[in-house]
Amino acid sequence: MDDEANRPIKALLTMDDIMTALESAGESNVTTLAEEIDRPRSVVHDYLSTLRQLGYVIQNDRGAYELSLRYMELGGRVRDNVALYNVAKPEVNRLAEQSSSELVTLSVEQNGLCVALDVVQGEQSISYDFTDGTHFHMHSSAVGKAILAEYPAERVTEILDRHGMPARTENTITDRDELKDELEEIRKNGVSFDREEYRTGMTTISTVIEDSTGTVLGGLSVTGPVQRLQESDVEEELRNKLLSTTNIIELNYSAR
Repeated sequence: MDDEANRPIKALLTMDDIMTALESAGESNVTTLAEEIDRPRSVVHDYLSTLRQLGYVIQNDRGAYELSLRYMELGGRVRDNVALYNVAKPEVNRLAEQSSSELVTLSVEQNGLCVALDVVQGEQSISYDFTDGTHFHMHSSAVGKAILAEYPAERVTEILDRHGMPARTENTITDRDELKDELEEIRKNGVSFDREEYRTGMTTISTVIEDSTGTVLGGLSVTGPVQRLQESDVEEELRNKLLSTTNIIELNYSAR
């Protein structure tokens, strides 16, 4: 499936460049933005003025532009319309309470990338730079691999062709044959692991969430420090909690 536009709207591409630059910088002025995206200063000013009028950017006390919280409003509304999020939310919170030193994440796949729908940190978990709405490659994450393991080979190839297999850490799988072998193991075991493949020092265990027809809805993950999760009894305990929680979510989803 080719999602590339035949005749992309240049104005939207420019707007995306501006938004991406603002998101990366946190704040910026017209001159700096114009230089960064290689557009005339007058053009960038017109875009920013329009976006400010529409409520998508604000101008702070220093005169610099920032993205507004309008995106939080829109994203929240979109997420609230996802049935899986509403069904799974109570169980995600409960699992986080049971796993106080770990991070629990509910994710889905969109356009060949994973998207974190809900990220809940336990009371004792370490600070982890991962938030709701984070997009990430499937091959470098436990949940992405768990979902890929349930996809037909043609869909897996399509995703890898589109997004590639960039290395996030030195442990990330970047070879398709190696990934293929791991996906086969995931199908046998029912869970997947990311052992410092997404972030050094962290391990993740994940499994898929399916509806009553076997269609993949998303995936549930538990992430924690390598030193803790490498203990066999801890890993087995988290695996059982993860599978139990997933089962409850699937039952509640089917009963809704």
